[in-house]
Amino acid sequence: MAMLGVVSDDSKHDIPNFTSAINSDGSLQPLSLAITMIRQFIAATRLIRGSLGGLKVLEKVTTFLFVGKKF
Repeated sequence: MAMLGVVSDDSKHDIPNFTSAINSDGSLQPLSLAITMIRQFIAATRLIRGSLGGLKVLEKVTTFLFVGKKF
């Protein structure tokens, strides 16, 4: 098993503060999440764009590692 973490903020920009959108059990509150993303629209947009970029890289890496190999 492996775990991969993606950092979506950098030294110039912060990601949105989702503290109010996460319950104590770790589940998300959809309405609070939407409100947070609307209030912090630019940061949310950066987060989404960074996540999509990270996903593309992850897809390329997993394809490179696992396509064609026999298990």
